[in-house]
Order: sequence, then C-alpha cells, then structure tokens
Amino acid sequence: MTLMAITGKTRRLGEVLVEEGIITPEQLQQALDKQKETSRSLGSTLVDLNFLTEEALYQFLAIQHGMQVADVHDVVVPADLLRICPEAVARRLMVFPIGRPKPNVIKLVTASPENPALLHLDYDLVVAAGTEFEIAICPESELQALIDRHYKPQAGKGLEETLKELETEQEDALLKSIGDGDVEIVKRLGEDDEGDETGIIGDEGPVIKMCNYILDEGVTKGASDIHINCWEKKIVLRYRIDGVLREYPSPPPKYKRAIASRFKIMCRLDPMERRKPQDGRIKYKFRNRSIDLRVSTLPSIWGENIVMRIIDQGSFKLDLKTMNFTDIQLKAFEDAYNAPYGMILVTGPTGSGKTTTLYSVLTAINDPVMNIMTAEDPVEYRLPHIIQSQVNPVQGLTFASILKAFLRQDPDVIMVGEIRDKETADTAVKAALTGHLVISTLHTNDAPATILRLVDMGIDPMYVGTAVLVVCAQKLLRRICKECAEPYTPTPEELAEAGKGPEFLEGGTFRKGRGCAVCNNSGYKGRLAVHEVVRMTAPVRKAIFDKLDLKQLKVVCIQAGMQTMRVVALNDWKRGLTTLEDVMAETAPDK
Repeated sequence: MTLMAITGKTRRLGEVLVEEGIITPEQLQQALDKQKETSRSLGSTLVDLNFLTEEALYQFLAIQHGMQVADVHDVVVPADLLRICPEAVARRLMVFPIGRPKPNVIKLVTASPENPALLHLDYDLVVAAGTEFEIAICPESELQALIDRHYKPQAGKGLEETLKELETEQEDALLKSIGDGDVEIVKRLGEDDEGDETGIIGDEGPVIKMCNYILDEGVTKGASDIHINCWEKKIVLRYRIDGVLREYPSPPPKYKRAIASRFKIMCRLDPMERRKPQDGRIKYKFRNRSIDLRVSTLPSIWGENIVMRIIDQGSFKLDLKTMNFTDIQLKAFEDAYNAPYGMILVTGPTGSGKTTTLYSVLTAINDPVMNIMTAEDPVEYRLPHIIQSQVNPVQGLTFASILKAFLRQDPDVIMVGEIRDKETADTAVKAALTGHLVISTLHTNDAPATILRLVDMGIDPMYVGTAVLVVCAQKLLRRICKECAEPYTPTPEELAEAGKGPEFLEGGTFRKGRGCAVCNNSGYKGRLAVHEVVRMTAPVRKAIFDKLDLKQLKVVCIQAGMQTMRVVALNDWKRGLTTLEDVMAETAPDK
C-alpha cells in the first residue's frame, strides 16, 4: 500500500495557528491546559473554546499535514466504491472513499489526518494488493453527514448484511483474520476440537470485521456490556442497553472458536486455554475516543462465553453535581470529602455506578499537592496526579496487602476498590482513624445495612461509628427518552401502587416515553442514579454504639435526615425523569 500524501516534517498545529496570528500564545496555553483535562484533540479543544471555527481548523490541519481540503457536500459515491469501505470501518477510522482518479488509486477523505491507521488502510479496506490511496481532509461534521447519507438507507441490515457478504468471501486464511505474529497459535486452533468446525475466515479477514463490528455497534448503541453466548447450534449476541439485555443478529456458529480467539488475542490472553476462565482488557480508538473493555471468558458446554464491559473514557463526566444527588445528599458528600480524615462508603449491586461515584469523589479532591493512592480491580479510569494500583492475587497483590503497603507511602487519600474481608475492613478503618481519608465500596442493599456489614465482619462498633463519615447506597433506573417524552397524568391505581394520594400530583411533571428511533422505540434513553445517603450524626453514632438491629438503625437514620431510595426515586418519577414501573422494580419498599 502506498499513501500518496505530502511527506516531510509535520508542523505542530498550535505553532501554525500562533504563527499565522489566528490565536494568541495565551489562548494556545489555555487550550493545552484544557486538553489535559478532556483528552480531546487540540483542534477540537480550540473549537470548543470558540478560539477557532471548525472550517478554519480544518484549513490549518490541511496545512499542517500537507493535504487538500475536499468539498464533499454534493459527493455521491457509486456502489462499487462504497463496497470497499464497510460502514463500521468508515465510522471507526473516520475515512470515506470519494473517487478513483486512476484504476489503482482511491481518493479518500478523513477528519482525522493524525490517525496512524491511515498508514495501513489496505488492512481495513477491501482493496486489491498494490492499491494506492490519495488522502484529503474535510470537517468532521461534513464527513459524518457524508457517511450517514450513504449508509443510512441500508439501516436495519447491520450485522446480518455484513455476515451475508462475509459468507460469500473465499474461506482460506485464518492467519490474517487473527493477526500477524500468531502463526503457531493459528496452526493449533481446532486441533483438539472434537469434530467442531474450525473458524475459517476469508482473505479480507471476516472475523476481524465481525469483531470490530460487534465492538463498534456496542459503543454506538450506548451499551454498557456486550454478551457473546455460545449455544449448541448458534451464537447469541446481546447488548445491555439502559440496563436491559437486548438480542441482535449474531454471527454463524462456525465462527465461535475464531471469534473467541480474536478477542483473546486482542486482550493478550492465551487463545489455547479454553478450560479455565480468563480476564483481560482491550483498549481501542472509536471516532477519536478512547474505549476500554474489561473482558471475561468462561468455558461452557457449547463453547466459551464472552462478556465485555464497555468503559468509555470520553463519555463520563466525573462530577458529583451531575449525578442526581439531592442538595442535602450532595452537601453530606462535600462535607465528608473535605474532612481531613475518615471513611466514605458507597454500596450497591454490580453495575450500579459505584465506581463512577468513587472516581467523582477523587476528581473533586484531586490536587497535585496531595498523595492520592488507589487499589482497584481493575483500574477503570486513568486519573492524573493519582497513583493507581491493580489488584493481582496471583502475585500476592490483594486489597489488604496493597492497603498495608499504602500506609508506608505517606498517603493523604486512599481509595480501596472493594472491602471484601475482615483484613481489608480492619486496615481501612484503622487508616481512617489515623489521619487518612479512605474511600471504598461494599456490597449491601441499603445504606444502614452497610454500617452493620462492617460490624458483622468483626469491626468494633466503636471504630465503625467513629471512622465512617458518610454512607451512600445507589441504584440505576432507566431515564425517560428526552426526544419522545410526553406528559401524562398518573391513574389512581398508579398512585395507590406508589403509596401516594392525589396530593402527590401537585407540582408534578409526570412523563412517559412514546418510543422513537433515538431510543429504539423503548421510551428510555440513558440511566438515572438514585441514592440513599446516611450522614454520621450523633444519634446515628449512638445507635451503632448501642448495637441496634437493622430495622431500628434505619428508623434512626431516617429521623437524622436520610431519605430512603424509594422516596428519592418516587420524587424522580414526579419530576418526569423515570417511570413508576422502574421505581417499583428497582427500589425496595419502605418498611
């Protein structure tokens, strides 16, 4: 493959803009500082700060990279040229073919001229050997419109259409599908398969395309998890979207071995180990965003079950003020994380956003003058100025052992990903009592139960009541789609189910989602956190010291100002943020 572009030393965009007098050195420095916080490109940051228009940005990117600016408003690409660039590739690499100046030359436009994948386009595009590429540049908004214009008429085909195309390709090259450098692994694949079909794939790497498509679709649909389940005669592909697993068209079952091997190699796991669970991580770029995936494989009787948790580093705003806390709850958190020492605990089921809340607290207190250390399993977000450690029991790195090591490292703030045993709990509580701010999670159903969970682990109630500053329990409800939300009035039956009278309707803005293309006709789009926060007041401490049972402790917490999760969720229903159906399904009744 030859890339037909002006080579030579690339000048830095900031230097070009300052030199041309478009921005001042002060504006450049402000953008560079902002870029460190957001991890977006410098050009996008300058546009966000209104220092530069998008049109001007791409004119200067063209100067920087020695490319021409293409006008794509009226471009119509013929079907034979469109086939060389699958939709998933176009959206992932932000490239699109717009012409064929010569028989062996394809002209493409890109909004990301700095993307290193442009040097290896023959790997992702369906082209003949020796094809050359001529690259031009155009604004991202115009490129997105160009891609939408050509692919949206085919909406609904998705993976099914992709698979039909893949099935027609010549099947002969497993090596290229899985990747260079895995010759021995590829040779061994399927040797002890007890008669199952080996995942044969074609010249252009169908399995790579399928795996990339699966990942891209998961991120595009806003899924939190991707499930690939092997059954006797089929593969089932499901995405967890807004907390609900939804099935989508799946690859043919003969590809299950090759798909599992592809994902394992992306994780740097052993593709030949099919009898034991494995955990790994994938990091890749999607539309200039950094996407992390936590990958878990599990042997089953029909093949390997794969679940991938999507962690989109660019989509989260780690800010407690945007997480649906009430004013009283937020004040309790702020007082706790501004304290010189003590313990902040967050609880909830798996997938309830506990880690996001912990990181939001860390973001609020993050300061280079402080020594902040975390023990995590796994490390989900990378934060500046913070020392982050990965738990690895095989090497003796448990939460307890890392926590003990932290105490010899002069920390100001310690985050423990999860308190799972007495040793970790004991060390964390003692750290909180000896001048450190400790932040951690537990698995319990509500906030008062979290306090008693520490006592049940063997921690002295006197230590628990003294060390803990605030406890937060949380769950995620489905958020009503903003695009199709419409007002409605709850029926008397609904009010009775909620335990409310007609007076509850006063001042309410109840809504329901009608269903639209944006929310896949579900009426929901996104998630909404609801919280239950216990502030460690004197009455609550006394209740702990007196060893009251859970029911009695809950009464004391409510008297001290705690709003139960059911009360908070019903208020969100009244505000038109979620539905009564979700409130009743996800929150426990007050007893």
